[in-house]
Amino acid sequence: MRQTVAVLPGIFSGPYTTRKLRRLLREAGYRTTVAASSADIILAHSAGPLWIPKTPHDQKIIIVNPPYWPGRSIRERAKNRFRSNLEFRKRRIPLRRWLVRQGWGIYYALRNPRRVRYVLHHIAEYNLPDTIHNHNVILVRNKYDDWLTPDLSTLKQKYPKLTVVELPGDHDDFNYNPEHYVKLLQSLT
Repeated sequence: MRQTVAVLPGIFSGPYTTRKLRRLLREAGYRTTVAASSADIILAHSAGPLWIPKTPHDQKIIIVNPPYWPGRSIRERAKNRFRSNLEFRKRRIPLRRWLVRQGWGIYYALRNPRRVRYVLHHIAEYNLPDTIHNHNVILVRNKYDDWLTPDLSTLKQKYPKLTVVELPGDHDDFNYNPEHYVKLLQSLT
């Protein structure tokens, strides 16, 4: 039986920015769904973990670059993210591709202002340790991410079953290079 994967994108992502990821998942033999509660695997990026069902059941949850950095405010992380977002050339992302991605981010923010308000209101109180405690979590951090702390030793100590994977790239690598995440998923299942 094919496993079902629910993709929960971040605040400035949606069907268009995750289309390549979903296509690669289908080509790899997975079924994709929007129903996170009935999926075998949840693949959540950035603010996506805010939509992980609260009731734990036998699901594998892969969380990529969630908003968790104790001691660093959301405002400070957003400022750093904005700065590093402008350094896309260092990451060898073509200008046209970067502009298209930014345009889609603006589109998703304007298209669903309630979702944006919800995320902005709840992002500071997002509790990654609770998610790890209540679910079977694999935590993925991109090397140059601005939202997830690079020091995950406390979480690994407190939750020995937690698997942490570091991948190259920055926060938006999830959208730019989805093949990394499909390969990771295949290696875990």
